[in-house]
Amino acid sequence: MSWIKNLRKKRPDDGHKQLLFFSLGELTNQNYAVVRTTWHDKGHVITVTETRIHLYDNDMRNEMRDIIKSALMAGADVSLICVETPEELGLKPA
Repeated sequence: MSWIKNLRKKRPDDGHKQLLFFSLGELTNQNYAVVRTTWHDKGHVITVTETRIHLYDNDMRNEMRDIIKSALMAGADVSLICVETPEELGLKPA
């Protein structure tokens, strides 16, 4: 899967400014949060994944922080809507 390996390599010359977007809001169907990860290659969106999270516990918060951190470190954009504030999730500005 060389295309995944290529995506995970940060390339400072591709002109893409990385994004982390957070929105506080109510969600339907008892969802706790929705995390959308957007992958770019050479300035173009090539893949978008979306994960819905239903659980409301500390283990879930730790796992969600790890997912966000891993995606950002790999160079993806991350958009998140959640019923809790960033502070309640343990997210801090860089």
